[in-house]
Amino acid sequence: MKNLELIQKLSILHCVYQMIASADGSVIEERDEAAIEYALSTLDLSSDHSWQSALKLNPYDCFTHVSGITDDEKKHFETLLLNIADMGGNKIFRMTCAKHIFQFCRV
Repeated sequence: MKNLELIQKLSILHCVYQMIASADGSVIEERDEAAIEYALSTLDLSSDHSWQSALKLNPYDCFTHVSGITDDEKKHFETLLLNIADMGGNKIFRMTCAKHIFQFCRV
């Protein structure tokens, strides 16, 4: 996923945010820091600025950008969200939210 365009990477980060916030009501720094760092590392993004930039994007535009990545990258995206769903918070709700995001992104 490191070779994706910046807008695609930021869109994936926004999807991570959507999954966590939808399942748990918000993103809590202490609980979700490891998940955010994991997502940033997977996407080869190193700064909190990337996370903040991603949060400013329109969710529907993000779904469109993610739906345009290759099938191989979509598998990596799916793995990323499922791994993060298992990292904290309400796992059952996070998995449900991830599945909805997969539908929006045509994964």
